[in-house]
Amino acid sequence: MNNSFFDIDPDDKVPESLKKALVSEIDTLRNTFEIVTLFVSNFFSAAEVMINPDKPNDEKK
Repeated sequence: MNNSFFDIDPDDKVPESLKKALVSEIDTLRNTFEIVTLFVSNFFSAAEVMINPDKPNDEKK
């Protein structure tokens, strides 16, 4: 029995420039997500301090 999926599977290799572009795009997305995460977490931390000024900042549990 012949599998028709083998007919559409290319034998070519992906060019190095395409691999580098993909890795670069992933790095950009990861770095952007890291910046957004840091900004949002710092924003909410600052908002929490403004809402509860009497609560110590470095509470140990």
